[in-house]
Amino acid sequence: MIRSAPDDALPLCRIPPRLAVPLMMRDSTSRPTRRRITGSAGMLGIVLGRSRLLQSDRVQWERALVTGASAGIGRAMAVRLADAGVDLVLVARRGDRLEELAEDLRADGAGPEVEVLEADLCDLDGLAAVEKRVVAEDAPIDLLVNNAGLGYEGPFHSQDPIEVSETINVNMVALVRLSHAALGSMTARDRGQVILVSSMASLQGMPMTALYAATKAFITSFGEGLYEEHKGTGVTVTTVLPGLTRTEFHQRGRWNLDKWPSVGWQSAEEVAAEALAAAARSRPEMVTGRINRVLAVLSGISPRRLRRTIIGRAARRAWPESP
Repeated sequence: MIRSAPDDALPLCRIPPRLAVPLMMRDSTSRPTRRRITGSAGMLGIVLGRSRLLQSDRVQWERALVTGASAGIGRAMAVRLADAGVDLVLVARRGDRLEELAEDLRADGAGPEVEVLEADLCDLDGLAAVEKRVVAEDAPIDLLVNNAGLGYEGPFHSQDPIEVSETINVNMVALVRLSHAALGSMTARDRGQVILVSSMASLQGMPMTALYAATKAFITSFGEGLYEEHKGTGVTVTTVLPGLTRTEFHQRGRWNLDKWPSVGWQSAEEVAAEALAAAARSRPEMVTGRINRVLAVLSGISPRRLRRTIIGRAARRAWPESP
């Protein structure tokens, strides 16, 4: 069996059907000074990828909870938020990596407050612990970054049932439960934001990662619906669709990336910058990267059969053991 999963890959779990961030500018001599953040980056800045978090009278993030914060996009989100002075709750399975990151972000007492919550989102107790922190009234969370995710590569029929359950539980069940907890708490305060990290893979079926792409399609649809539910309130939901991103997720896989386009790749830091800028502007959706935005438009106007054929051929070329 050939598979790919991030280092936070989680074991099989059983989850019952019941359903588990304000910027500050650093002061060089003391705790960061709280300031409000931006909706004023401007459409041109987003389109050209010049995403920044600026001052705004519309949104104030005090504390963010970031899942999957030990690596990749989640880590880049945490670093960028900390640089802006946002207090953090870091969540991941790898506590050692979280502690190392927290120490770096605290910056010898001059940085923001950073909590470490080691939790396995595919474990009932771990997920419940994160839900409890999301709804805590003391030091409340006003930005939830639902970033944790994983995927296994290879023909779906050959995947172990554990792999199937892991993908569904982490990418969908945990994300839904944490969003449910956060939105309930935020709605009561009429203030808060949720970021859902989806993928460009959500825009079409993806051979060899069919289940992963399907879970991301769920996230994209889910986020769109939630945005409209809370439209006109103090609560917003932003869904982020990154494309090819340089993270451990791909490095640990068996994809023959030499046969994929060399253009269009982004770093985790670039994705994080665009995602947070979009959330600061209360945008419903953000496709990161200029090339990805062009591809998303083309995907929307292309016949479904054509898209399926192109993606299928590309996947078969990149997967060395495809039938």
